[in-house]
Amino acid sequence: MDNQLPLEKDLALDGQHSFYYDIFQSSSIGQIVVNLNLNIVSANSRMFQYFQINPHDAKGLPFGCVFNCTELNHNYRECGKTKNCKSCGILNAVRDILLSDTSIKGSVIQYSFRIEKRHAAKWFYLSGANVATSSGDHYAALVFTDITELKQQEKRLREKLTLDLATGTMNKHSLVDALQKLVEPGITSCRFTICMIDFDNFKKINDQCGHLMGDKVLKVFSDIARKHIRKNDILGRYGGEEFIFVFNGTDHIQSLQILKRIHKELMDRFAQEFNAPVTFSAGVVYVDNAACFLPQCADLLGDVDRMLYQAKNRGRGRAMSSTGETLFISSDI
Repeated sequence: MDNQLPLEKDLALDGQHSFYYDIFQSSSIGQIVVNLNLNIVSANSRMFQYFQINPHDAKGLPFGCVFNCTELNHNYRECGKTKNCKSCGILNAVRDILLSDTSIKGSVIQYSFRIEKRHAAKWFYLSGANVATSSGDHYAALVFTDITELKQQEKRLREKLTLDLATGTMNKHSLVDALQKLVEPGITSCRFTICMIDFDNFKKINDQCGHLMGDKVLKVFSDIARKHIRKNDILGRYGGEEFIFVFNGTDHIQSLQILKRIHKELMDRFAQEFNAPVTFSAGVVYVDNAACFLPQCADLLGDVDRMLYQAKNRGRGRAMSSTGETLFISSDI
């Protein structure tokens, strides 16, 4: 009994764990007691199971050290010592509980940790309250309910709502919403190129080879496009065989080079499968709010659609810019 912390002494009775302590240890949800510095007083078996750790005596050790927080390394072995610790939901909850005597009920937090040399993350509902010992010491009793699977399902559902399932690109609703945010009032600096592309003679592919082949072409195109665009660029399916690119921070010349690479790889990919090359036409509009006012989203879409219409009228397999330039022709690639 001499090595027990004050709270554990309160939980013990004549050298035997109390009935309530047995419940604490066998609970199906994670429960833990910590002090203000997130040093552990007691943790039940479920907490260790959450992080695939064998239960062991963790008394006096920092929470992040025991449960492999990604913030802790050889330089930092105490919770709360790094800059990112300021946003830790667990640490902030404990401070609210012990310094403000505030109970926490169902706060949603994410915890990042290491497991077998890789990074992982879990989501929890976190509840907690201030508990006091007979000697007047105060601790935070926390309850962790694992909701990781629920959050993953939520993410998958959100992706279904924002992505075009056939191509894995943004759907029209999320695409227009992202574009609207680029041109909304109050944007201090905005420079991008928007490109609308439409496949040439796509009906022939569907009619001669079937809709499954048509779907394959669109999927291959989307996969190729994602390889060539950057992380902060936007790609979405506007409708049918029409797609929109938004190249952030680039002018129409730079964007042209990306389009040409995508166009060439697409043609090469299907060169042996069709009698005629698989090509697309594109309309291109460059936007720089340092030089002019940002257009309305609807006006911008109208402008780039007109450029696409001009490209189609001039022979297809080409891109037309808002300056009237023919930017590329498929025979030149």
